Amino acid sequence: MVGYGPAREVIEHPQSVEAARLVGISNLYPATIASLDPGRNQSRLECADFVLIGPYLKGHFKGDRVWVGIRAEDVRVHAGEVEPEENSVAVSLLRLTERPRSVRLEFAGGIAAEISREQYTQRKDNREWQVEFPPAALRVF
Repeated sequence: MVGYGPAREVIEHPQSVEAARLVGISNLYPATIASLDPGRNQSRLECADFVLIGPYLKGHFKGDRVWVGIRAEDVRVHAGEVEPEENSVAVSLLRLTERPRSVRLEFAGGIAAEISREQYTQRKDNREWQVEFPPAALRVF
């Protein structure tokens, strides 16, 4: 079993990596909890190629291994020239797939983002790319 409860709740808040994969969360990364700060309501998560700041993980300890996930439509895409912000990663675009209402961008490191056609039109000539993982959109399993 991968989830229990109302369908919308299971889809919006999967409780395991397997459930996340089933509901289409394609950005899934193993991570180690590097620090926990309940005062700031933050956790520092070290993935293989980047570090993320996420919500405080109650019931976890420094050094625990977890999975971090984020939906492709929640990943923000920026031009490479912008000042890097928290949870931003410089990436190389590998391929894109046009969809009826959006464009899916696939970057090195197994990172995918889905943006509107208008956003893609504004950024299609980028030579350098950055993706941002908004802390509120991160899911930890």
